Amino acid sequence: MEYITTANVLVWFFITVALWMMFISYWLAACGLFPQMVSRCEEALAKPLRHCLLGVLVTVVPLFIGIAALKALPAALKWIGLLLIAVPILAGLFGSAGLAQRIGRGLPTPADERQPWRAVLRGGIVLSLTFLLPVLGQLLIIPLTIATGAGLCVVSLFRRPSAPTPPPLLPPSES
Repeated sequence: MEYITTANVLVWFFITVALWMMFISYWLAACGLFPQMVSRCEEALAKPLRHCLLGVLVTVVPLFIGIAALKALPAALKWIGLLLIAVPILAGLFGSAGLAQRIGRGLPTPADERQPWRAVLRGGIVLSLTFLLPVLGQLLIIPLTIATGAGLCVVSLFRRPSAPTPPPLLPPSES
């Protein structure tokens, strides 16, 4: 019989905090590296169910093929299986940055004009806090977020960027 010790509790606490920070870091990295892609992912969220189903397809199939490749291929070619596992997950993380940005834009602050990444940070914190729900968060919300993100990422690769909005006209200064 295993006893619950402080060490066991701390291990799970730090694993949870590390995963929580990892999600937010990937969303911020996606926003910093590919801001147009994240914006296209956010725009595509008008039909989330469609993108979730597409994401399940483009995530689950490569994951199973990657796991099979890890078991079947010789050691020198195992990187193919790892690549088939890593790419859909990375696409899901980058695509779900659009979801984090959408949530963050729903919680606006005046600082967003000067620092647009703050919307992703705020939305990412809120979204990743939903992952902490013991069973529902870890077994349902995280996989659905990754799947939806993968679907959004795939769609954003083929979606044309929307026309940039012109900056607002400033009233003439009175000198």
